[in-house]
Parts: sequence; C-alpha cells; structure tokens
Amino acid sequence: MTRTDIQQEITDTIIQLLDQVDENDYEPPFASLAALGIPENPITQNQYHGVNILALWFNQKSRGLTSNQWASYRQWQKVGAKVKKGEKGARIIFYKTLTVDGKEDDGKTEALKIPMLKQYTVFNATQVEGYEDTTQQAKVPEIDKVTRHNLIEAFCKNTKADIRAVANEAFYNPSDDYINMPKPSLFVDTKQASTTENYYGTLLHELTHWTGHKKRLDRKDNPNTKYIQNYAYEELIAELGAAFLCAHFNTKQTQPIHHALYIKSWLKALKNDKTVLFRASAQAAKAVAYLEGCQSEMQHD
Repeated sequence: MTRTDIQQEITDTIIQLLDQVDENDYEPPFASLAALGIPENPITQNQYHGVNILALWFNQKSRGLTSNQWASYRQWQKVGAKVKKGEKGARIIFYKTLTVDGKEDDGKTEALKIPMLKQYTVFNATQVEGYEDTTQQAKVPEIDKVTRHNLIEAFCKNTKADIRAVANEAFYNPSDDYINMPKPSLFVDTKQASTTENYYGTLLHELTHWTGHKKRLDRKDNPNTKYIQNYAYEELIAELGAAFLCAHFNTKQTQPIHHALYIKSWLKALKNDKTVLFRASAQAAKAVAYLEGCQSEMQHD
C-alpha cells in the first residue's frame, strides 16, 4: 500500500467515525494548569478566591508561568525576594466591607457598611529573585513516562524546526516561528493513548502547523485554498498531518478514534461539513511531503 493510499484510508476511517464518537470523551494529552492547584499567596498563606483564580490561571497559561504562588511587590520584599526587572504583574481585585460609624438625622449613631473594591498587582514566584518555591515538586508531575522514539526525534531534528519548552502549553508561534512543547513529565495516559503516544502525537501536530509558515508552504495567505484563514481548518490540517505521521512511524496512536475525537470538535466551527476533511487531508499530505523533503535535504548535506 502506498503512502497516498494510507493517508486516504486514515481520512476515510476518521470520517466514518465522526458520527460514532462523542467529543466529550476527548481527554487532553497533558496535565492542565489546574494540576498546579488554586493560586495562593505564600506570605499570607491564603488562597485567592472567585474571579481572581481565573485571572491568575489565565496569566499562568498565557505567559507560561509554572508556579501557583502570587504576591504583591511589597509582600515579596518582606520575605527578602525581589521582582525581576521588566516583569509585568497580574491585576487582581480585593473586596471587603468596611463598617463605619454614621449619624442619623436624630443624632443617634448607627453602624454603616460600605463596600470597598480595590485593585492590586501581584507577581508570580517565577518572576522574582531570592525566593524558592518548594511547593511545585509535589503539585506538578515530575515523572517522565515518555519512552523516547529515536526515529521521530531524528525526523523532527532534521526539519531544523525551533522547538522550545518555555510554557505548559503546546502551540506553534507563527510570529516568532517556533514550536512550544510542555515538558514530557506533564504528559499523561488517556483512554485513547499512552503518555508516549500523546507526547509524540502532540509534537507531530505542532510540527504540521510549522509547515504552514510563509517561509515554507505559506498556508495562511494562499488565495487558492478555500477555508485556509479559518483557525478550525488549520487545526484539521495539523491533526490529519499528525495522524499521517503517526502511521508512518507505526505508533499506536494511529488508531483513528483519537484523531476523530479531536477533529469532531473543530468541525463544529465549519458547520459540520465533512467534505472539508478531504480538502484538509490534501493540505496535510503536502505538509507531510514537505517534512519528508527536509529529511532528504539533511541526507545530502
């Protein structure tokens, strides 16, 4: 069976599975920020509450901050720590009710309750010097269960893609042209795949995104490609590319149900048009061919 036949078979199988799978069964392949615990203040020993939890989690996720400990500039100073130069804090809201004495018209004194709302700026423990956050060892999984796949490692290296580990999220940054991968220790087993399969499936997904940069296949600005500026469509391409590459390397994640679960959620953004998968499949095949071309170039160097 040729490579093209295998890719077509995978695409057809995923389409057949779409009506059978429930996207609610999809499990993220690596630990979420919630695994770090509720944001807390190490100086007061109190946890943050309400909207502040969401605000601080958002900052951790978007900025790649690995600690769940936050405190104000002055609070860090109290424990001998110093906020690093150039670091930007996160805004939180402090709410409490003040009770003051007030006088009524008849001269009697009455307790008045006045709501007080203030904003504060807090900094993450990873943004300060002179403080060691010892809580993360227990909260963040540090057991690396990923069994190294030498062929995939070499394949990725030969592309010369810039692959970093600066945040707890997997993503491709097109403006700076680099891939970010969470630490292997953050990957977990799921119903559909092992830790190792999840790690490499995620890596190959992001590597497929990498091929779309304007210096390579220029998918985003290709006027001849329908849907190409739709984010959901690009996700379909990346996931199909990962499926094709997993099949190439014969990983167990070639079981299409994993990819079908992920793809079904993105198809909603494309009005459940299954035919779009055939177009995305063609783009994914081009991405795989490009990556394979990188291997040939390395062999000739």
